[in-house]
Amino acid sequence: MPRTGLLLLGLWLGLVVASWAMASASFRTVDRVLGPAMNPELGRRLDPLPSEDRRTVLRHLASELNRWMFGAGGAAQIALALCVVALAWPAGGAQRYLLVAAAALVLGQLVAARSIVELGRSIDFLPRPLPHDLARRFGGLHAAYVISDLLKAGLLVAAAWIGRRA
Repeated sequence: MPRTGLLLLGLWLGLVVASWAMASASFRTVDRVLGPAMNPELGRRLDPLPSEDRRTVLRHLASELNRWMFGAGGAAQIALALCVVALAWPAGGAQRYLLVAAAALVLGQLVAARSIVELGRSIDFLPRPLPHDLARRFGGLHAAYVISDLLKAGLLVAAAWIGRRA
């Protein structure tokens, strides 16, 4: 694979890892912002809201940011996947198959993301804990997405390793 392909492969892998950091940081930030070190001005502005409503509203914002990331990140991954597979295609071999598998996972994730987004929006303002069936459905979709993301990252690392050695 040409160096350009390896660079794009690295960008793709970096995007995947960055999405993990951003998704978890957005929800941790809600807890940090509402915690003991809360900005006094923010506290005054949020005073009219009950504490549970404050958390719900900010978690909704974090969810919306993550939903945007599903869409924008998915589109970027499709573009990177097409470029990387096209650059790796002439060489054939295991690297090609690893990259095609990773690209297929992205397509599957786009379908799963649509379901996660729709269900997530429908449960954002429901009281916690969620009803068991909704919690199980959302948890299952989320777990499938996370597992496929980990598998995709493994495929990308393996493809980069093979590409580096070639």
